[in-house]
Amino acid sequence: MPESQLHAEFPVTCWSLILKAASVPAGEGREALEKLCRAYWPPLYAYLRRSGRDPHEAKDLVQGYLARLIERQDLEAVGPDKGRFRSYLLAGLRNFLISEVRRENAQKRGGGTEVVSIDADGAEAGGDLVRTWELTPDQAFDRRWAETILYHAIEALRQEYLARGKGALFETLKPSLSGDAAEDRIAWGRELGMTPGTVAVAVYRLRLRLRELVRLEVAQTVESPAMVDEEMRDLLAILSGPGRT
Repeated sequence: MPESQLHAEFPVTCWSLILKAASVPAGEGREALEKLCRAYWPPLYAYLRRSGRDPHEAKDLVQGYLARLIERQDLEAVGPDKGRFRSYLLAGLRNFLISEVRRENAQKRGGGTEVVSIDADGAEAGGDLVRTWELTPDQAFDRRWAETILYHAIEALRQEYLARGKGALFETLKPSLSGDAAEDRIAWGRELGMTPGTVAVAVYRLRLRLRELVRLEVAQTVESPAMVDEEMRDLLAILSGPGRT
């Protein structure tokens, strides 16, 4: 996506809208906050599990924290260093945990309210969480955050290909998003009835579009267009660092 287009779209992205609506008790700001919370609970869950919480407690604490965050829209503490939703979310969780030391049970923590759908069983069964055990809680949070960004972008890419009637092409070439060898492309060509050159072009377009969609996903969680490139560099470093597949 051209940089000018990203700048033109940026004012209506989720986090920038939330910051502008921080003093508004209801409306679009709250809806945007709920959307981000629904999308980005996995990093919070990974942080709590790596911190020693059991699955039930981690799930309950995430629900309690997000419920309070959404209800209070407690964004007054957001400053220049909180220009990323990622940073604000983790700092808020830490503060929440400090206050929860005085709590006696899960009912008091979450109030029995489920504000997002948390698939703890799925998180426990997936390999992503297993790979965080050698990481610090902060590293586990960042790792799961990056993977969640990438997951959303890949799912958006899948939907685009399905809408164009090219679902089979996407599923065949999807492994190329994490690397491929020359023999893979030959096999894909046979399966799709395409020449190696045509496969190479299709792979290039697939990867290029994924990068564009990752940038759009990242843009939803930072305060300004200028922060997108920096967050993209962080994302790449996180995915290439400890805990990678």
